[in-house]
Amino acid sequence: MAIDSASALRTGGAMTWTRFLLRSQDCDVRWLNRTLLLPTTEPSGSLSERLAPRVFEDIHEKGKNPDGAYWTEYGNSSGKFNLFERVCERVPKSRAWLLRDFIRYVQADPPPLLESRTRLMGYTYQRKLLFVPRRVVSAMKHLDPVLYGDLEQGCTKALVKAATPETLSFVIAFLHEMTWLRRPDAEASARLAYEAVDEFVASFSRREFDDADRLAQRLHRPLVDAVANVAVWGDRCSPSKFVPSLEDLPALPFLMEKSQEMLDACACLHAAGEESYECIWRPLPERYQEGAIEVTCDGMSSHTPAPASIAAALLALKSNMLRVHAVVEREYEDSLHDPAMKAMRSEPVVNRSSDRRATKRQRRGHSSPGARSA
Repeated sequence: MAIDSASALRTGGAMTWTRFLLRSQDCDVRWLNRTLLLPTTEPSGSLSERLAPRVFEDIHEKGKNPDGAYWTEYGNSSGKFNLFERVCERVPKSRAWLLRDFIRYVQADPPPLLESRTRLMGYTYQRKLLFVPRRVVSAMKHLDPVLYGDLEQGCTKALVKAATPETLSFVIAFLHEMTWLRRPDAEASARLAYEAVDEFVASFSRREFDDADRLAQRLHRPLVDAVANVAVWGDRCSPSKFVPSLEDLPALPFLMEKSQEMLDACACLHAAGEESYECIWRPLPERYQEGAIEVTCDGMSSHTPAPASIAAALLALKSNMLRVHAVVEREYEDSLHDPAMKAMRSEPVVNRSSDRRATKRQRRGHSSPGARSA
């Protein structure tokens, strides 16, 4: 299984990569040959269609791996370069669409836990987000079950609908963490991961990828294998160093903005929830102190927020979580706009030595205006 799935991910990933490039640049394969082969150290521009090598066709149609320093440099037959890295310099958001992150999850043994934790931390750090703590999620469910139900549906739906490699690998990495911790509620994150795989491959048709159905069939089974492998064997890998931000994860990957306002809302709800005893000696955030009830027992003080403060904290956190997940859901559409590549389209054709030689030959075939007048 591991070999077949890894091979399918390598070829299917290469084909998915070019299809994302076509959509993000709104072009055809010939335009990729003309614009993405030149070194980024040279002025922006494009090769003429007559001179551009046919490089992307094999990647697009056969899944040839672009990630290797074996591509011949244009105008320098002895020079070699890594096509994938060069393209990613111009179109950074294309990097994840090679789908390399999933290959480790279909191996006989899942990757080290540190690798999945690094992926979780990278995803949240890049977007300036935090996980909503488990204690706070539990408090929300206790204080307002209807609100929690709406939040769970809205947030998980957004993660599924995002249908990007980054969010799919994030969901699988989260499942790895849940499985390794042997959480009794890990089944919820497994269901989320399977749904995210189904939506990811189904999105190819909606996004009008070339041969969308064939590509979806090629990738669906390997990605399902990745989820199953992590769900069953994710607890076999070695432990990693303690990560404080992953200490109190909820059953599902609920996200919020990294801001003092959200931290204050979480503190208020924690103090109002079933685990409020953990908040002894912790004062409420200033914005939620009005009307709070202070209880002192055996020299220990605790503070219970007023109902109005609890309602305000619930509303603030709910609004923020839904907004954050809506942004995640729109990431694919946002990634289609690349100002750098639009600037390239307006540049003139690169004038390389081959073009100059062709121009000289054309000039020799015509007499000068002075000669005709003579």
